[in-house]
Amino acid sequence: MNAHRRSVFGLLLIAVFILTFSASAFSQDSEGVQIVNGKDGVGQAQSIPTGVFQVDGKQLAQNVSVKVSNGYFVQFCAQKDGTGRCEAFGEGVHNLTWTEFNFIKVGKGPVPTATSGTPASNTAPVASGAPGESKAEAPVTVFEQKNWGGRSQVFFPGMYRSYRGEFGKINDNQAMSIIVAKGFKVRLCVDEGMNFRGAGDCEFQEEGRNNLRFANSISFIEVIDLNDKSPADEKMPVVLYEDSGQSGKMQGFDEGTFLGSKGEFKKLGNDQASSISVKSGYHAMVCADEPVSGGEPGGCEEFTSGKKNIKAKKAVSYLKVWKE
Repeated sequence: MNAHRRSVFGLLLIAVFILTFSASAFSQDSEGVQIVNGKDGVGQAQSIPTGVFQVDGKQLAQNVSVKVSNGYFVQFCAQKDGTGRCEAFGEGVHNLTWTEFNFIKVGKGPVPTATSGTPASNTAPVASGAPGESKAEAPVTVFEQKNWGGRSQVFFPGMYRSYRGEFGKINDNQAMSIIVAKGFKVRLCVDEGMNFRGAGDCEFQEEGRNNLRFANSISFIEVIDLNDKSPADEKMPVVLYEDSGQSGKMQGFDEGTFLGSKGEFKKLGNDQASSISVKSGYHAMVCADEPVSGGEPGGCEEFTSGKKNIKAKKAVSYLKVWKE
């Protein structure tokens, strides 16, 4: 099996990106670099877009690894400006041996040489923006006090539920103000709802700095990437859901084959799907084990049109979708 069936890891990685970012729009591709909560690339993964990040590595979990696609590299350095001790990795899966870094760079091209005191390689592209601009805000930052005071938490595109421990440093019903970067929109709701996708009184926040209308009441946050022009999940031929009964986080899929090991279950995470919806005219096959060395996937279950629960819950690492 490509990932062990462990307890759900509740967004520890999201909490790491709490400072200034220098990156282009967050990539929706399956290739690139992913940081994983677990050794040997096993665990819930968070994609890191191409760019430069100031990061407090001490906030990562104890066992962390990275997955690097062909043609990419990732570099970790001790100092925020990319100096000091640095380690770099190319294609493959690598376990991190230290978390005393404050700088991450992701880019395309040859792997930079590890250093002990010189600035990190400039291979990674600079973020798009005004001439001379090299920094960009985090997508969304939520604060526990009005006017951007108190503890804060950064959120990437996706859904976050307080009751599942996905608010990081912000407690349930404690969010009071917000900063939204250009290119993003946020939906904040007082209830998770029956399907755990937000309900009750909700407010939308767009680019800018604002105090929340429903301050001290927020239990659900959804960050929307306005640059993502892909079809809505529910309009896709097949939709996987994290919980039974077509509830919880969801991700839509078109025709094709999708592998957890390639990071293609981004919105759900590998080994997280529990139910499925298939539109008329399509078939789907979900499997617990990906094919090995050209073989066939294992632990599979096929579905025709309709809404069903998956027998092997929290175990899907392979999906194939085709027309009848």
